[in-house]
Amino acid sequence: MSERLTRILISFDCDSIAPDVLEMLAVLGDGQNMELTGLFVEDEDLLRAARLPGLREVSLTGEVRNLSVDQISRQVSQQATQAKARFEASVRKLNYTGNFRIVRGHALEPVAAAARGSDLVVITRSLRSSGLRARLGLAFETIVSEHSNVLFVNEPWASGSSVIALCESPEGGCARALATARRFAEREDLDLVIALPAGTGAEPQVNSRERVVRLSDWGETGIVALCEREDARLLVLSPSKQLDWRNLLVRLMDRLSCSLLRLED
Repeated sequence: MSERLTRILISFDCDSIAPDVLEMLAVLGDGQNMELTGLFVEDEDLLRAARLPGLREVSLTGEVRNLSVDQISRQVSQQATQAKARFEASVRKLNYTGNFRIVRGHALEPVAAAARGSDLVVITRSLRSSGLRARLGLAFETIVSEHSNVLFVNEPWASGSSVIALCESPEGGCARALATARRFAEREDLDLVIALPAGTGAEPQVNSRERVVRLSDWGETGIVALCEREDARLLVLSPSKQLDWRNLLVRLMDRLSCSLLRLED
């Protein structure tokens, strides 16, 4: 991260972001000034698909109807307008520095391009979406591969009762991730669970709202089971020699309902 300015890109993969999500970004600023850029992509692939003959839309209630290109285009534009208005209102309220861009492009290509000048990339993914803009974790593979500091906010943010920090070794390179997890837990009044692989060295010092657990399965299955058992709101991943964290993060997006944060020291 920059010493004087933390540049944060927020990609709206759903149509809105709750004000409390923007408020909690101050935790990631490490006390530095933040410059927020909101980005909404009007997906050309979605509009192209709507033009295919014979394509039907199935609603959550089971209703089947023909897709209207004009209707889809209006819905996407409406989502963009709503996201912009909510972003700008929250930025003013929180006294942040920020701007919002609406672009048209192919899926996440504009996001990947904009992210290259950012210190932190935030992707909002609604778990209660109608499905128009829902994406699997694999769609974000390029962004995850190119950026070490990424946050996937699985809306709604205010769910779950704990923050989990994965630390391969308390003496290793997880200092920043652990400190950030602690700030999140304190700010949100949540329990902090520090997960270490079984058989590692000394345990970190903890307070009354913190616990240390040892995972015999230091991999995807064990991590998913821990997050479900602890009702996680946020999972914080630190640098790891044992885990291919990029592939792990992509897979976890499709298996966990909590938000996911990956930070480099």
